[in-house]
Amino acid sequence: MYFAQQLYGYKKFADLHTHTTFSDGTFTPAELVDYASKQDISVLAVTDHDSVSGIDEAISAGAVKGVEIIPGIELNTDIKDTDLHILGYYIDYKKPEFITRLNSIKAARVERMRQMVEKLNEIGFTCINLDDIYEEYRKVNQDASSGEVSLGRPHLARAMVRKNIVEDEKAAFDRYIGNGKPCYVEVLHKMLPVDAVRFIREFNGIPVIAHPGLSKRDDLMPDLVKAGLCGIEVFHSSHDKSQVAYYEKMAADYNLIMTGGSDCHGPKNNSHPLCGCIKLPLFRVEELKALKNKI
Repeated sequence: MYFAQQLYGYKKFADLHTHTTFSDGTFTPAELVDYASKQDISVLAVTDHDSVSGIDEAISAGAVKGVEIIPGIELNTDIKDTDLHILGYYIDYKKPEFITRLNSIKAARVERMRQMVEKLNEIGFTCINLDDIYEEYRKVNQDASSGEVSLGRPHLARAMVRKNIVEDEKAAFDRYIGNGKPCYVEVLHKMLPVDAVRFIREFNGIPVIAHPGLSKRDDLMPDLVKAGLCGIEVFHSSHDKSQVAYYEKMAADYNLIMTGGSDCHGPKNNSHPLCGCIKLPLFRVEELKALKNKI
């Protein structure tokens, strides 16, 4: 793991990649902001998967805690059996057309979960149903409604643990719902990475490729840049020093801004570190804002 704060001697920082209970995180937006403020994070981007429902709560909490909130999103895309995520910053998240299109993605997420449950039922786990996944979501998000939920495999995994199908969430992925496993269902609302970039740009956002060291699809960079990609998440909790150096050079070669974040999913998710493990110097935020002004 690479820690950006090792390079810079600042006292206040930014974390530009975090999740809340409005997607697959376990911090509520207010809890996330409170935790971030205690980690010397003064600028925080809320980037839930295919959801912007937690942004307003985060902004309200940020006003109290002195944390500036950047409205963001992380769009899940699929290309040739590869998951590739695109972050969007300063997106016009309240536009009705944006919400309508986002809701269609959420509906596809629900249908995907229904199909995975069906597969689990077919191999003998009849104790689980779609309502169990909704229950896991609502445990941490009391405001969930059919139009607001952004269900994902982590919610299904938690339901599987509760139903004693598996001993922990990792086992759920390793045996049943991970890529290529018996109950896996491909993403139904297939958005290509270039389409995600264009979608973010259409609503005046700044598209940035998330954790490229995980997706390992650097071959797509020319097409993404041509579509309007603005940045690379160089500093990520999964990137080591060699990857940081590699993507720093790539950003320079393509004239892209560099961002970074923890990819925090909250204290109950052991597969991701907590907010503040990556502490981005604030001049990176100023670069982001300058680009937003140009757009």
